[in-house]
Parts: sequence; C-alpha cells; structure tokens
Amino acid sequence: MKKTATSFLWLLLCIGCSGDDVKPEEAINLNPIEEKTFYTGMDLSFQSELQSYNLNYNDQEGNPVDILEYVTSKGTNLIRLRLWHTPENGINSLEKVKEYALKIKSKNADFLLDIHYSDTWADPGNQIPPKSWNTMTNSEIKNAVYNYTKQVIQELKNQGTPPSFVQIGNETNSGFLWNYGKVWDEFVDNWSFYVMLSNEAYAAIKEVDSTIKTMIHVAGFKDAKLFFEKFEENKGNYDIIGLSYYPQFHGKDLTDFQNNINDLATTYNKDILLTEISYPFTFDWNDNQTNFIGQKDQILSRFPATPDGQKEYLKWIVNVLKNIPNNHGIGFCYWAPDWIAFTGNENTSTNGSSWENQCLFDFNFNALPAIEVFTNN
Repeated sequence: MKKTATSFLWLLLCIGCSGDDVKPEEAINLNPIEEKTFYTGMDLSFQSELQSYNLNYNDQEGNPVDILEYVTSKGTNLIRLRLWHTPENGINSLEKVKEYALKIKSKNADFLLDIHYSDTWADPGNQIPPKSWNTMTNSEIKNAVYNYTKQVIQELKNQGTPPSFVQIGNETNSGFLWNYGKVWDEFVDNWSFYVMLSNEAYAAIKEVDSTIKTMIHVAGFKDAKLFFEKFEENKGNYDIIGLSYYPQFHGKDLTDFQNNINDLATTYNKDILLTEISYPFTFDWNDNQTNFIGQKDQILSRFPATPDGQKEYLKWIVNVLKNIPNNHGIGFCYWAPDWIAFTGNENTSTNGSSWENQCLFDFNFNALPAIEVFTNN
C-alpha cells in the first residue's frame, strides 16, 4: 500500500497504542482552520468632535458612561477612525487621530485607520485629492502618497499606537485621488496607475510595520468581484477586503448578499471585514434634520425599524460572516453608532444629526439592545 504523509503520521500516533486508544477522527488535522479574532467594531470618528460638546451617553439602565470605556467593556474590540489630510476645521486631522488612538490603546482595543487621501469625505462619487496635491505631476503624486502614508504610520507607531489595519482609501470603487487614480467614466483604462499609487501606500505601511494588515475598501458587494479582478490583474497588493453594506443602497436580497461575499472570499482567498454597516431602530427623528433612512422601502422587511429589529439585523450579519468559507469572515464595524442628535458645528450638524435613528443609543441616549450583540461575540 502506498504510504502518504497522513498515513505515516497515523502510524506514529498509533505506536504503542491499542486499537481502542486512538480513533481516526481524532488524528491531527494537517490543514487546520486558522484561529482568528472576530471583530465587533465601531467607527467612532465623530468622537474627535462630539466629545467637545459634553454629550451624555448612558448604559441600558440610563446610567452615565464614557462611551469608549462602555463599548469596549461590552465587547467592542476594534475602533475605526477616519483620517483627512488637511481638514479646514481640524476634525479628522492626524493630530486628532493620534489623540484618540491613545485612548483606544488604553482600552486594549484594536485600531483600524481609514485614510481618505483627501481633505474631506471620500466615497465612490467623491475622491478629491488634498488641496496641496492638486497640481502635482504623476511622479510627484506617487511620491506624495508614499511619503504621506509613511509619515502617518510612523507617527502613530512612534507614540505606541500603530493601527492593526489600514485602509488604503475609502470606498475606492472608482479609484482615488481623482483624476490621478480615477478608474471611472473616461478613466476606465487608468487601472495601472491607480494600482501603482495604492501599492506605494502599501509599501510605505509595510516598511514601517510589516505586521499591519492593509485593506482595500469598496462600497457594496455586487460589483466587488469585478473590482478585485481588475485590482489583482494590475498586481495590486493588499491583505483584506473591506466592504460597506447598506441595504437601501446596495441591495435587499439577503441570499444574494451572502452568496456574493462567500464567492468573493473564496475567489481571492482573502479575509472580509464589513467595514461599514448600520440599521435603524426607528423611523422617528430627534431633531430638525432629515434622516438618511425614514421609510419602510429603505430597509429589509425581515428586520423592522425597532430596537429588537436592529439587534436581530446585527445578529444576522454576524451569522453571515461566521459562515463565510474557510473562516474568512473576520467581523464588522458599525458606522457612527454615536452620532446622536446634538447642537454642534454648523458644517457637521445644525441642531442635530441625520443619523440619530441608526445609532446604538436611543433618543434618551441610552444604549440599545443591539449592544448585546457585541458582548456575545
């Protein structure tokens, strides 16, 4: 009989054993599934502004809490922060990120850095380069991406708060740093330069700390496979796939969602983190702002806009992720769970928030039942 590595190992295990001592199903697994941390995360980027307004967050019983201390005590093990290059009002600046990173470190949570490569919001329809980069040549922009990324990661590492994960751009379906790295409309043939810029960031991150995991983040799931096909065709370097999933924008067919992300993980053999998710606990509002979600046709019929519906949606998300083949579903980040109604900076919110009905705190600022999903995973 032909001896294989498995049969040889089985022979060694059985030397000195009777036939009843060891059963075949108890033999060592030569290809074990890697043990990984499952991340129940939150994007707390608004805290660099909100903390200056002395807002009162409470636990589920109505007792005042420090939000970061509370959510980490309840199982939140990953905090995401966005970084803007030169924001006009200083919010989401490197200094603000460094300040909050120290707080994250003190709570023993992991840190996900979301570099927008812009002075403001970056998303599939907006990828405006930093103002100081606008007139650069292709060679200069390439150097700028490398040098800026390296500086950011080095400063964070120097203060003892290196991120565990770094996003190279935010929702880069259309590329980033338009028009240098744009891959949309008339720039559909620009993939090689976009990927070259992304690889400059990747190289800078790994040179500072090779243990940091890099992420490419796109919005939605339906076109994600095509995006990563193009990215890999052009020899793009990355460690993790990040996806935003908002049912009102990206689709309400839950089976389609699950099948697509399973296929994405197995096709590219990459871990997947749902980098942005949220869900409403009500259609009501607590201010004078129009909310992003306010009617039934924007949500999933299976999960009503109630506190329990929000909790069940999060439980469903966890179940989908934990059933991605080969243990490739590594967790999620809940976007802006803290963006409650408040009177603040007129550039961000006028007497309120357009998100307060998707927070993880109700209109009395008490933690909602969904917080229990973080505790139990």
